Amino acid sequence: MKPLREHVDDELLSGTVTERERRMPSGLSPSSIDLYHQCPRKFEWEKVDGNYGGTGEAAVKGTFVHRVLELLMQHDPDDRTPDMARLHMGEAFNEMLVNDEFRSLSLPDDEVRDFRRDAWTSVRRYFEMEDPRSINVVSTEEYVEAEVEGVPLRGIIDRLEYDMLDDLVVTDYKNGKVPLPRYRAPKMRQLNLYAALVEASRGERPVAGRLVFTAFGEVIDTNFTDESVGAAVEDAMGVWAAAHDDYRDGEFAPNPGPLCGWCPVVAECAEGKKDILKRAKGGRLGDHAPAWDIVPELVEIRESRRAKADFASDESLF
Repeated sequence: MKPLREHVDDELLSGTVTERERRMPSGLSPSSIDLYHQCPRKFEWEKVDGNYGGTGEAAVKGTFVHRVLELLMQHDPDDRTPDMARLHMGEAFNEMLVNDEFRSLSLPDDEVRDFRRDAWTSVRRYFEMEDPRSINVVSTEEYVEAEVEGVPLRGIIDRLEYDMLDDLVVTDYKNGKVPLPRYRAPKMRQLNLYAALVEASRGERPVAGRLVFTAFGEVIDTNFTDESVGAAVEDAMGVWAAAHDDYRDGEFAPNPGPLCGWCPVVAECAEGKKDILKRAKGGRLGDHAPAWDIVPELVEIRESRRAKADFASDESLF
């Protein structure tokens, strides 16, 4: 089973990286571009310093679902049935059992059952969104790389297909929540970058892209235009230039915000720590944010709250 796609980019795509010097990545993927937009300092920690912050259950589950759909699409159209998908669930799960990301979750037996049940729900919902027997598949899980306007780009395309007019379409599976319209720009940018990559490598630009949210049974379609693809490429050029400027200057600026609660290095980032402490004191830091367990000040806040809750509970007995 392939590593999680959120982390499969840059040097990781060409081999296993254990230790390496601090250096700029040799190229960008859509996920690394999004990471830079999210926080240049986190981009530095992952892509320049070569660290890996681990992943969560949702991302691992998404990889599992992707694998099942990949195996399903390798069959002749008439054989792409729910029964066949169920058979591949077993095959993909056997691969998952030796997957480092899955093993790192250390799920107890009951949660493993929930994990498989949730994944199967996503696969079943996929069949409610489209008939896989009607898909004219060109490739699945295809690694594509090309230089576009001076920027080395790379990525793994979940599915490339021909539509009824024999035009190329890019399909990207998502196992997360469906974003509200105002939060869809990063995902649209990702699809448009894939269109640019396919055009650069195949000489033919896809006409459309699709985001298939398997866990929620929803599809978001978009048509590619010169303007949309051009804007995505221009954004990639800007990130490539800005990241190199940051590297040359020796400073990648932080971008504090809600996601700091899920950053593996927030305890070492003064700006990020300040932001999450403010959110925690205001009751605006999610209860499941990993920061609660890695930032000493947050550990103290949580223990204090628990002590007060226990005291209030004891008082209620009298």
